[in-house]
Amino acid sequence: MKIGRLPATAWFWDCRLYHNAYSNGMEATRLTVLGGGSVRCTAPVIASLATYFGERPLDIRLADSDAERLDLFDRLARVCFSATHSTHQLSSTTDFHEAMDGADLVIVQVGANCARKYLRATRRQGIAELDDRSMIEQAVESLVSAVPQKAELLSLVDSEIMLPKLHYYRLDWPDPIAVADRAVVPHQVLRWVRGEQGVGGLLRKYEASPLKAWLNSPTSAISVMSSPVV
Repeated sequence: MKIGRLPATAWFWDCRLYHNAYSNGMEATRLTVLGGGSVRCTAPVIASLATYFGERPLDIRLADSDAERLDLFDRLARVCFSATHSTHQLSSTTDFHEAMDGADLVIVQVGANCARKYLRATRRQGIAELDDRSMIEQAVESLVSAVPQKAELLSLVDSEIMLPKLHYYRLDWPDPIAVADRAVVPHQVLRWVRGEQGVGGLLRKYEASPLKAWLNSPTSAISVMSSPVV
């Protein structure tokens, strides 16, 4: 299935953090995060990446159809990367196709909010009848079909939602967030971004993240074999 591009209002901003590690000519690993505005996943993912120092630097691209959420988590990433003196490159976009271009690693963490806005922008009809799970399934099917063949794929979505790839990896992480608590997350992120609360606790909490183990060795995650959606 061909991926639908977002309308011309899609926007892109870039915060590149260059450090000495980039002056030695080492090529970065491009990591794309689909659903970069997820209230369940993004703060743990950012904290994990901020304290990840692999053999190669990362070129991280956050992608989400909710520009406001994406901006908030992009700002959190800048704060966390600055706190750890990370050498990662960071960019964020509402254009999923652009975010996946040349990706080596792709994390799928698309939630209902991202899926709803994505489907509205690309299909424009029939969305009202879908429940959250159905929206996520349809959005994931569309988005994953455009992932480069060479890319290693990691799913953080519900295990019952199968990705349309013959092989990918899965983590039952981060922990689910109760519906009543989801509205609290953006406010907490804003406190970190504004400097009202330090990010040290967040970074320490995910210092031993299973995501970091996957970055070092994809086989550390659950391996899934499935049939691609035709």
